Amino acid sequence: MTEEEERRLMEHPDSTAELPVLDISDYLAGKPGARERIGKQLCEISQTVGFFYLTGHGIPQAQIDRIFAESRRIHKSPLEKLRTIRKASRRRPGYDAMEDKTNLGGVAPPTLNSAFSMQRERAPDDPKLKLDDEFHQPNRWPDWLPGFREEVVGWYSSMEALGKKMMPLWAAAMDLPADYFDGFFKEPYISMTMTYYPHQKVIGNNQYGIQPHTDNTVMTILAQYDVPGLAVQMPDGHWRVADVKPGTLLINSGNTMVRLSNGRFKSTKHVVINTDGRDRYSVPLFFGTDQEAVIQCAPTCVSAENPPQFEPMTYRQLMEWYLLKKGNFAKAAGPDDKTAGYWVPVDPTPGNAPAESDYG
Repeated sequence: MTEEEERRLMEHPDSTAELPVLDISDYLAGKPGARERIGKQLCEISQTVGFFYLTGHGIPQAQIDRIFAESRRIHKSPLEKLRTIRKASRRRPGYDAMEDKTNLGGVAPPTLNSAFSMQRERAPDDPKLKLDDEFHQPNRWPDWLPGFREEVVGWYSSMEALGKKMMPLWAAAMDLPADYFDGFFKEPYISMTMTYYPHQKVIGNNQYGIQPHTDNTVMTILAQYDVPGLAVQMPDGHWRVADVKPGTLLINSGNTMVRLSNGRFKSTKHVVINTDGRDRYSVPLFFGTDQEAVIQCAPTCVSAENPPQFEPMTYRQLMEWYLLKKGNFAKAAGPDDKTAGYWVPVDPTPGNAPAESDYG
């Protein structure tokens, strides 16, 4: 298949294959055998599609409604106010207005989205804020929106708790003890975005709401509301628009999970093209490990016939590679495609990185 044919399939999703659904209610209720049973389902999903709808997660619909009400509130604020909380740099917290985006690469027009991003909320005297790096920055809040900060921090906390609860399921998917990942998530690095996509009138010319990419996370927890637009590459190469299923969360495994599973699990390419005719809002949360956690292939995913494909690295080194464009690179495994989750850093010293998505 030529590059032009691949792009055509992506820009005109035609797959009718269903994305799987994973119900974790029995597991959260502590029913005997539920972790192992659901872990097997998660294993199958992660080896084939890499995306699934999560049900039985325990997040109240009222809280989902509230986070999207807050998303609409901030994105409908006057642009001159939003610019007062503008990001200081691409990876720091704050607002990134669509009106301010430029075509830095000279290859494609700016993406059609505006986004408010945040990291972990910290007290002003938290010593980590003194490190002055991209991963420890104070959040920039819209002080003209009363209650916004509290609602968003509450959602972040709920998604962090859900992500931690799911890790024993990922352990079961890799035939590991339930507590295998416990030491990885004392203070996980998590970023969250509230994104607005206007209706996209023209398809083609490398114009996207978000360009095709994979996520560098352990997993991404995405809340959709009423307007579709996210498309997922299915195993046969065709693309499927992810329907909006009320009450569900859409989960995908990321590049870090590829490394933990020694290439067994997928990090699936996805894109946003909003052709629905209405404004689209989504709230993705990018769930990673502690920054100093060593990401290496799990022992159950390694054998004499299947040796480790990836060198151990800390999660911070992986973030610096993916987000800050540092490091030298080598192809480790899989398709020759830098957005397929298989390009890995071989040296954390500064160097030239391949082009990558603006989103992780």
